[in-house]
Amino acid sequence: MPSLASAQDETTKPAIIGVLDTQKVLRDSIAMRSLSQQIEARRNSFQEELRKQEDALRAADQELARQRSILSPEAFAEKRSQLEQQVSSLQRQVQTRRKELDRVYGEAVKQVQGALVSIAQKIASERQLDLVLPKTAVVLVRNDMEITDEVVKRLNETLTEVTVPSVQN
Repeated sequence: MPSLASAQDETTKPAIIGVLDTQKVLRDSIAMRSLSQQIEARRNSFQEELRKQEDALRAADQELARQRSILSPEAFAEKRSQLEQQVSSLQRQVQTRRKELDRVYGEAVKQVQGALVSIAQKIASERQLDLVLPKTAVVLVRNDMEITDEVVKRLNETLTEVTVPSVQN
């Protein structure tokens, strides 16, 4: 009479495993490069706009310092308060814009990740993989178990660009 362990061995087939380096896929993806370039262009534009506003505030501060001797203490205090409010407003605007830029970047990355998962699922189905593990969870892997390069190739064929949504001001 066969034991329970030998009966399970006869009916259980070994799992077929694939390994995917998602960081490499994202790094080598044409869509992610496009996304990074778009975000960098928006950051640069924002930095230039911010620099102009900071220069204007700095000039206003210097002008206020020059006027200190001719303004009454109350008028000087009022103008100083207005300038400080403008500085605070600019700081809030900077925080808001950065958060919004991070948010739209995250949305765009999710599009790429969604395509990545879809492609990985297709490859898993084609190769009859039972399990796909992230490369970060694996110490050693045989080359034939790696599906990363195939995912990159298909992702680059399918998704070459992701449009970053507009940033709310």
